Formats: sequence, C-alpha cells, structure tokens
Amino acid sequence: MIRRVTIFVLLLSGVVLMSGCGGDVVKQVMGNEETKAKVLDAIAADGETAGRLVDTLMGDEATRAALVDKVLGNGAMAQDLMARIARDQTMVDGILSLASVDPTMHAHVMGVLQGMKMAGPSK
Repeated sequence: MIRRVTIFVLLLSGVVLMSGCGGDVVKQVMGNEETKAKVLDAIAADGETAGRLVDTLMGDEATRAALVDKVLGNGAMAQDLMARIARDQTMVDGILSLASVDPTMHAHVMGVLQGMKMAGPSK
C-alpha cells in the first residue's frame, strides 16, 4: 500500500513539474534571443523544415510581402532570382507581359528592345 502511494505521489509530482516547466514553449523560445537563434539555425540547417517554413511564410499575404521585400532587398539574392528568371523563356515572357501593361513601363520595354535590336545579335 505504501509503495502504491509513493508511486502515485511521484507520478503526480512529475505531472505537476512537467506542466509547470512546460508552459508555453513558443513564448519561452520567442522570449529568449539565444534560444531563438539556435532554433533558427536548426531550421536553416534542415532543408525540409526550412522549405516548410518558407511555404508557411508564402501562405499569408502579409508574410509573403515581407518575404518578397527581404529577397529583393538582398542584392545577391535578387541577382540570383533575376538570373533564374532570365534562363526561363516562359518567365521572361511573363515579365514582359506584366511590364507592358503599364504605359510607362511599356515605353521603357520597347526602348530597351529597340536598343537591343540596333545593337545586333549577341554573341
């Protein structure tokens, strides 16, 4: 009987300690810069988890806009993105189509294309 009571008290104590220590893990992580940095480093090191995070960020209009601003605000990343687009004919067609909708950009695109035409074929 004493053994059962002891086991019950130990289990109950464990549950109480776990619920008290556990709290809201997200609040604990977000409230500690060192822990937050470690979590971010771990996510960045795991391609699958990093991809899921990017998918989550792209899923909401506000975070998607912030993500686009970050990507385009980073010179190297913006260059990588433009190089990727430049290698894909469908994407180039899409960009030109989007740009030509705006009258000012349409004139700019036509000027660039005319300049390229006058320069002759690239080698």
